Amino acid sequence: MNKSTDISVMVESLSRIYHRLRKEVNGQLVNEGLSMSKMKILRLITTGKTSATDIKNYMGFSSRTVVTLLDALEKEEMVQRQQSPTDRRVKYVYITEKGREKLRIAEQIHKVILDRMFAPLSEMQLEKFGEVCNVLEAQQK
Repeated sequence: MNKSTDISVMVESLSRIYHRLRKEVNGQLVNEGLSMSKMKILRLITTGKTSATDIKNYMGFSSRTVVTLLDALEKEEMVQRQQSPTDRRVKYVYITEKGREKLRIAEQIHKVILDRMFAPLSEMQLEKFGEVCNVLEAQQK
């Protein structure tokens, strides 16, 4: 096999691993009324004042998808939206105490699944994998 074929095989493998991880995490989070996407949004808005546009840019989702997710999170009382005092076109999204508790539960579930999936790797393999991910991600910026 040549280098490009090897890379293609690795990328396909990584894609399958990611989709399996996402499916398993989402399957567990559904019991909490969450998904990986909702968990990522909750994690993002814990950092402070966040708008729907900030979420859209961070997640890479369409505006419609972000609004749908925020509507669901708001209905479940995990987030609250408030009008910006300086710009009536902007609403900021804040996490509620219920949202913080759900996020804690979701992060625990996520960690257990990740720990189990990556358990076969040695410390050195995990370090190398992290280095590879960092290099590839830095190249995308």
